[in-house]
Amino acid sequence: MLDAKTHYENEIFKSLNLEGKSLKKSTFDDVTFENCLFLESDWSQAQFNSCRFRNCNLSLTNLTGCHLQHVVFEGCKIVGLNFYKCEKILRISFNKSILQTCNFTDLKLKGTSFAGSKIREVYFTNTDLSESNFTHTDLLGTTFHQCNLTKSDFRNAQNYAIDLQTNTVTKAHFSLPEAMNLLKCLDITIS
Repeated sequence: MLDAKTHYENEIFKSLNLEGKSLKKSTFDDVTFENCLFLESDWSQAQFNSCRFRNCNLSLTNLTGCHLQHVVFEGCKIVGLNFYKCEKILRISFNKSILQTCNFTDLKLKGTSFAGSKIREVYFTNTDLSESNFTHTDLLGTTFHQCNLTKSDFRNAQNYAIDLQTNTVTKAHFSLPEAMNLLKCLDITIS
């Protein structure tokens, strides 16, 4: 159980219920969280360095001023998070996770992995996603607007709608038949 400390290092926390709890201004270095509930928790000004979240629920968590550096989310449920409110994001990844109604506006997320995730109604606006991994990802209702998708990998991804006129997709990888969706923005008829 987390106690009154504000700095945690090299620890593993399992099955914690931190619903509505404050982790404000706490620092976590090399900490693993497994099967933990963070619903509506407050991470404002907290720092997570080289941390791993496995099968956690982070829905409606407050990220204002938060630092996420070298953080991995695996099999997590992440709903309604405003990642753009973080103070710093460096090398994060989301693998086989559910991301819904999250906002990544104006962030530099070069090389981020979203592999095998379900990304629903998420906003990527003016986001640097170059060299990112979206393989085997379901992107239903997700918005990409003025994003840098250079060298990103969308092979075996589905349900994406990427406007080639408002996003940079140079050397990005796509696979058929889903790649045909890229032509929708061009106002052409294919027979």
